[in-house]
Amino acid sequence: MDLFKEIQIDEYNRSLPDYLQIEKTVCELLEKTLKDADINVMQIAHRVKGLDSAVEKMKRKEDKYTSINSMNDLIGFRIICYFSEQVDQIAELVSTVLDVDPDLSTDKRKLIDPTSFGYLSLHYICRLPKNHGYPEKLTEYTFEIQFRTVLQHAWAEIEHDLGYKSEYSIPVKMRREFSRVAGLLEIADETFEKIKHQLNDYTVSIHQAIKEDKAELLTLDLNTFTEYLHESRIMKELLTDICDISGSALIEISPESYLKHLYFFNIKTLGDLTNFIKAEYDHALMLARTILNSAELDELAITVGIHFVCRARLIFGRYDESEISEYFRLTLNDDRLVKQHVDHIIKQRNYYLSKETEAE
Repeated sequence: MDLFKEIQIDEYNRSLPDYLQIEKTVCELLEKTLKDADINVMQIAHRVKGLDSAVEKMKRKEDKYTSINSMNDLIGFRIICYFSEQVDQIAELVSTVLDVDPDLSTDKRKLIDPTSFGYLSLHYICRLPKNHGYPEKLTEYTFEIQFRTVLQHAWAEIEHDLGYKSEYSIPVKMRREFSRVAGLLEIADETFEKIKHQLNDYTVSIHQAIKEDKAELLTLDLNTFTEYLHESRIMKELLTDICDISGSALIEISPESYLKHLYFFNIKTLGDLTNFIKAEYDHALMLARTILNSAELDELAITVGIHFVCRARLIFGRYDESEISEYFRLTLNDDRLVKQHVDHIIKQRNYYLSKETEAE
């Protein structure tokens, strides 16, 4: 073994505990920073470059690196986010909690001319900041953070697997194909971001329309249904009445499973849903009193109002056993459970019919 390699191996082994501590510390810091900012990412990948790989790179680039510890990417992190606008947003956050070296960092996205090959990302070279409670020794090391979208990550992984590092290593006949795929991914990234903004705008418009009682014609889907549960006046009244009966607080859950049940009743718009609730309001409250008065529940799902409205329609509507079975089969695959639910509905129907007869 030559002296150069021995020196690098010795330096790597002595510094490895520091590398691992930095990896752990920075990963925890990145996770906390993103969580505090309420930013969801696909992954924060991280690694310490292996000894063989580090020594090989050191030897290959002796003119650039004076020692293993002068390598900026010996400790590496990759933040993989969903949308391209998040790259800059997250990078800005990272710059508030770490010292970023602007001279060594590169925004490779800005280096691509219109005809060049590749699908690149933002790379920061960072250090743990001094005077922030970190061991002084650890603040001397540099490490790399890459910021990529999911599609950029997919491109880089495939490119790496194919073994091509630059456009010049691609056979001329294949460059056009690579460039076409890179262009498609870039368009896809932009399109996903556009769709995200359109969905956000759609949600805001739904919210406002429901609040102003101008949403009757809106199609019932998960977005409109979710907003309706929170903003519809009649829905709020029903939920308040049910919570007063039980003394319970409401908790958030997805209402998606109830869409199938509402479609079963031919509820297609928010106007249909409002009329549905109005028609079964009193019956729904009657069921809620029967079931919840002595239940002593601390919490109820925000869908509880829809639950009792649908049950009321099954009990007091003109549905036979086969239709009621069809209703429950929308969300249940167990025949035994379906039959239990059907029997319960029929039993409740008979009970309330007998009460009405007595009242007459």
